[in-house]
Amino acid sequence: MTSITPTPGVGSQTPASPARRRVWPWVLLALVVVLGGFALFAWLLPVSTTTQNETFEGGVDQLVIEVVGDVSLVAGDRTQLTITKEWALTGEPTVDVEYAGGVGRVTSYCGVFQFKCVTSVSGTVDAGANIEVVTSAGNVEVSGTTNGVDLTTSAGSVTADDVIGSARLRSSAGAIRGTITDGDVDAETSAGLIDLTVLGDFTSISAITSAGSVALTVTDDVYNVQADSSAGSVNTSVRTDPTAAREIIAESSAGSITIRPAG
Repeated sequence: MTSITPTPGVGSQTPASPARRRVWPWVLLALVVVLGGFALFAWLLPVSTTTQNETFEGGVDQLVIEVVGDVSLVAGDRTQLTITKEWALTGEPTVDVEYAGGVGRVTSYCGVFQFKCVTSVSGTVDAGANIEVVTSAGNVEVSGTTNGVDLTTSAGSVTADDVIGSARLRSSAGAIRGTITDGDVDAETSAGLIDLTVLGDFTSISAITSAGSVALTVTDDVYNVQADSSAGSVNTSVRTDPTAAREIIAESSAGSITIRPAG
């Protein structure tokens, strides 16, 4: 009888040596230490700051802002902005400012290895301008404008105070507050309360939060109300009718819902 001895690597597996198995935990530990040290180093870096002022002399019908940082705008006679840039070690954020055909744009960019890279915008805006803001991390506040707003933040609160016109309000992690007149409202946050007063002429309000309460104060009228909370109370003191022309949708996965008339 002929015996066949398997050739290593063909039809057989050579188990890892004990020495090799002992090395891997140390490699993983070293990697964790290096990454932790790098994160601590980045956190301890000193922050540099610079500002630039921008004025749109021709009048602005629409203002679009896309940054990483806080945005705070108040209605005024003209659009005049202060842009504050913060960074550590590797150079300041890149900021593009454009104006054409009544549309003003402010856009900031952060590189892969730019630490503590933040661009904040504050100032006045033409009262009749439509406002669109997107920030990856920061609070958004707009006050006194009369032509609608579209405000989004990935991490922070959103406030639309004394705004006239339709309002689309979004936050992935933060509260939504405001007073809106003569416009439909679409508000949604993944984690935070929604507290809105909506008055005047509007057709629809949608207020949805995954984790937080919803409080709506609305014009005293009759509404088709659809309110649901998976873990919380629902209190509605407005007049309701499923055939009403005005609609209110309020949803919370974990929080109370209150809908009441103004006055």
